[in-house]
Amino acid sequence: MDNPNWHGNPDRDRINVHEDYEVRYWTHKWGISKEQLLSAEKQAGSTSVRKIHDKLCELGSMKPQL
Repeated sequence: MDNPNWHGNPDRDRINVHEDYEVRYWTHKWGISKEQLLSAEKQAGSTSVRKIHDKLCELGSMKPQL
């Protein structure tokens, strides 16, 4: 299970879509819906922030921000 008090690289480089606080953080940061985030994570086949971000851009859900 994800630990919100631990902020090492693996936590910073990944999005755990099963943790509500992470979903809220990333949807707010990127200005997208929960459904868009979950869809991009599924289509990217990865929990990597970079891969999900790139997939969202590819889908036209957001403009590049990283």
